[in-house]
Amino acid sequence: MKKLLLSISLTLGFLSFSYAQCSVQVNDSLLSNYDYILNAVNATGTAPFVYNWTVTDGNGMPVMYTSTWDGDSITIDAMTLQNNYGCVIYQLCMTDANNCTTCSSDTAALQVPYPCYSQFNSSIVGPNQVSLTLMSSIPQWMITNQFVTWTDGNGQGQGIPYMGPGTILTYTPGASNPSNKFFCCIMTTAINGGCISCDSIQYTNSTLSLDELTNNTLHITPNPASSVVKIESNSGIEAIKLLNSVGQSVILNYSVEGDSAWLNVSELPKGIYIVEVSTVAGAFKQRIIKE
Repeated sequence: MKKLLLSISLTLGFLSFSYAQCSVQVNDSLLSNYDYILNAVNATGTAPFVYNWTVTDGNGMPVMYTSTWDGDSITIDAMTLQNNYGCVIYQLCMTDANNCTTCSSDTAALQVPYPCYSQFNSSIVGPNQVSLTLMSSIPQWMITNQFVTWTDGNGQGQGIPYMGPGTILTYTPGASNPSNKFFCCIMTTAINGGCISCDSIQYTNSTLSLDELTNNTLHITPNPASSVVKIESNSGIEAIKLLNSVGQSVILNYSVEGDSAWLNVSELPKGIYIVEVSTVAGAFKQRIIKE
């Protein structure tokens, strides 16, 4: 933290704009709780002095702050600072008793933890193609790099640069993802830190192709089921896992013999489950319904 504050004071602290009759300097400090303090110091001229602060974020929006009774010091609280991605643009104008006015201004890009937004605007623009827009208010001039990552339905990791609103990516369906959505993240590198935003987005209006792909590998009967479910695979079954509707693993009694397995679902609550079957040919998922 001492190193950070030193670098800030070198760029921001004690900037002086002086005239023949009056002058003022500004220094700053970032507290351990991430409150940010700006102080007017070394004022010269004829007292009393009137201080007028203007503070905005990187997008030009006003930033709330609290002030001392005489206005020579202001505090931007940690929550406000973090919501502004650590970016503060300030100006101090001081007027003395003889109406001499002097101003100083600068920008601070502070290394503070700031929030990531996990919301994407997405739309399907072609077969398995999605137009992607990240809902984020990080000032564009602070961003040095953005990258989109996801895993295709065949289990292969993918990535492309995020080129801003309307970035198009192509998703490859596969048996490891039987849904019509996939999970992707945008990693943002800024001049004062980094951020990862993630969301689940839809790449097709139908899941039939994925269900058909899974059904070519797994055959589950009966489905819906009330007691015992039989799973038949095209290759040897190694392990089985069952997930409930919120993705939690469910304790499961099952037995395996080569390419076949039997699941006892009689004690499970009614609902929709995802069965994950690991085989020598790979891992596959399919929905089952407990009635």
